[in-house]
Amino acid sequence: GMPHLCTDAVVIGAQLVQQWQTIVSRTVSPLQPAVVSVGALQAGSTQNVIADRAVLKGTIRSFDPAVRKLLRDRFETILQHTCAMHGAEYELEYRVGYPALVNHESEAERVRRVAAGCFGAERVQEADMLMPAEDFAYYMKEVPGCFVLVGAGNGEASSYPHHHPRFDIDEPAMLTAGELLAGLACDALRNP
Repeated sequence: GMPHLCTDAVVIGAQLVQQWQTIVSRTVSPLQPAVVSVGALQAGSTQNVIADRAVLKGTIRSFDPAVRKLLRDRFETILQHTCAMHGAEYELEYRVGYPALVNHESEAERVRRVAAGCFGAERVQEADMLMPAEDFAYYMKEVPGCFVLVGAGNGEASSYPHHHPRFDIDEPAMLTAGELLAGLACDALRNP
């Protein structure tokens, strides 16, 4: 009944989500891939009490380290000024995650060649750029490699993406993956 006497964490959290969504469109060149996403906003527990605390969780991604730094700087500036505007305090836990996963061209060519030999060229496609968080990126900092998407959907029940709650792998895809991996191993032994 007295909202003017408190700091409303829900309002501040909502403003942060809205402002952070402008970072990519108004800070980063449209020629540079970048993502700023809030995946969780948790605040309050009932309809008639103004929340005094909000927890927001999200991710920032880019292929370019300079763009990642720009995203982080802008993110923190918005957080600082939005909280200051409302007289709120904040704690920031910012964890630097996986580096960008970039295939080595020689290994990507090996995958294209071997996959075409195993399954036919018409079944081999080059994927668009993606921004998953993937530990395979650390391997490729040490050893040349290529990240491969085999496809685990069948257009029927198994047609949802990996992190979808209704995802269900089409199990024969594991045989396809096994055949490709065996073919790649044999090729790497013959052509190191």
